[in-house]
Amino acid sequence: MVTSNEDPICPVCGGRHRKKDRVNRINKKIGGRTDRLRIERRTCTNESCRKTHRLLPDICIPYKHYNSGVIEDVIDGTLNEEALCEEAYPSESTLYRWREWAKKFRENAEGQIRSAAYRILDLQEEFLWSGRSLLEELKERLN
Repeated sequence: MVTSNEDPICPVCGGRHRKKDRVNRINKKIGGRTDRLRIERRTCTNESCRKTHRLLPDICIPYKHYNSGVIEDVIDGTLNEEALCEEAYPSESTLYRWREWAKKFRENAEGQIRSAAYRILDLQEEFLWSGRSLLEELKERLN
């Protein structure tokens, strides 16, 4: 069973949460093995929000049934179609979707970070549209 000792706040409105219940979740691993996790759900106490959130452990990625380690290995390229036995999941199409999902996530994160750096660090507007690494820009500014 997965539980949390933290008292999380609502990511939507910043309100307090209260425990609601627990739900089952499948956590798939390489070779077709699966674990069943009990995931705690909490509800926002703010009357205008009332959103329900699942408190996922680090081994879970939202909306994905496979273990986060498996997905990370596929995205990093350490696990590919040849490394998987034929009867074991995930399928080639799933591997492709994970890679595309990661690419879009990476692009979005890079854009969000560039935008924040532009506002907070007062970078030039050209930096927003350049292909230059944010890390390189920060290193140059600190030296």
